[in-house]
Amino acid sequence: MCSRHRTPLHSRLRLRFATSACSCLRGSTCVATDTRSTGTSVDDRQRERAQRGIGSRAQAKGDGRPAPPKRRRPAIAVIGVLLIVGGAALAGLLALRMDSRDPVVVLSTDVPAGTQITDDMLAQTNVASDSSLLVPAGQVDEIIGTYAKTALSEGQLLDTTMLVQSSPFTGDVAQVGVTLSPGRVPAGLRSGDLVRVARLGDGQSPVRPLATAIVLQTSSDDGGGGGLAGGGEAGATASLLVPGGAADAVVDAAGNDVLGLSLIERGLSPEEDADRLTTFGGDDE
Repeated sequence: MCSRHRTPLHSRLRLRFATSACSCLRGSTCVATDTRSTGTSVDDRQRERAQRGIGSRAQAKGDGRPAPPKRRRPAIAVIGVLLIVGGAALAGLLALRMDSRDPVVVLSTDVPAGTQITDDMLAQTNVASDSSLLVPAGQVDEIIGTYAKTALSEGQLLDTTMLVQSSPFTGDVAQVGVTLSPGRVPAGLRSGDLVRVARLGDGQSPVRPLATAIVLQTSSDDGGGGGLAGGGEAGATASLLVPGGAADAVVDAAGNDVLGLSLIERGLSPEEDADRLTTFGGDDE
């Protein structure tokens, strides 16, 4: 009975081979199936990344080749260095120029308008200035003998606009010096003032007007020139430009301490306003 159900050897071998082949077939099918699934998943991921914009930078570059390195420009660097060096040199030159001082002519005393310039009126000082009008100390001989166009003060730098080659006073005029008594002159009398000059009267004679005059300069014994504080100071003097016909009368009145001045106008120039000078010939003027 057992022999009836016993499987022959070749039958068992055939069955085992069939089973192995089936297993191998099933495995190949699974592998192929897994390969297809894996390939599908990779394609899906690439499409998703493309949709999210990943890889757009590579697409923007076109062929994907790296950009060439930037070229250096040595010429621009050289120009920059030259500009820096040139600017520093220019700044140094300007600093040296500003610090340089040149000797120029300066007045050592007050000089009334119309006065002829002499060597003893001049000195020199060192200043830093680019003005072409100042007189260099080496050219002092060229201004000796010229005339002061306006009243000049001690310590003032002399320039060519202050001088003329001939006397600025034209016509019949004279320059006189007078002593001023306190209370007989206006306060703050100074150069350029047009004044009325009069001979003061006494109990027996009235005031007699003499002339109009232009003040060339005022000064006092304490060295304070250029103006008088109050109504004159003791020992103060003035230089006046008067008509030639009134010069003697003005000097006589000043010498007898009967000279009085009254202010008419300020800011006149002896050179340009000499025609404003007038001589008074009678007591009724």
